[in-house]
Amino acid sequence: MSAARRAGGPVLSFGLLGAVAACGGGAEPSEPAPPPDALTSYAEAGRALRADVDGVLGADGWADDHVPTATGQEDGRCVVFLLDSHATREGSASYDLLEEVPDAIASTLEEHGFGAPSDVVHPEHGGSAYVEAEDPAGWSVRVTADGDVVRLDLSGPVALDPCDEAGLPALG
Repeated sequence: MSAARRAGGPVLSFGLLGAVAACGGGAEPSEPAPPPDALTSYAEAGRALRADVDGVLGADGWADDHVPTATGQEDGRCVVFLLDSHATREGSASYDLLEEVPDAIASTLEEHGFGAPSDVVHPEHGGSAYVEAEDPAGWSVRVTADGDVVRLDLSGPVALDPCDEAGLPALG
């Protein structure tokens, strides 16, 4: 049994860890931060990705953990945490089904300008397994499985000044 399996059940987390990656954990972006009106396109990508993940995991009742927020970073970037959703899937199958997520989300990621999804990452010392991808502007999407919880997170830099929720467009 793998260390990740022993550490607990499956959780699919796309966002919380993605939000951490957007704060400086990933590679240096090759494109500048998009303008605030680009958030509509990212929100569409998030909805499509949630449908893709749902198709694989059969998660039930997605809940958004917070509304979009904008946070200034020490390096001067403004990072928007656009999507932080979770759902529950009864039983421990989400961990095993996570292996199917990269193929399920690949075309949506490509359609929305993201790179190819990673293979499933199994932390060395247990914890949540995840799949992630980034776009050239530094936006990160992450799907995480841990126990019976599945997470989907989407975050990245935006050219927003001042960096606060008041400058975010309505995302419908």
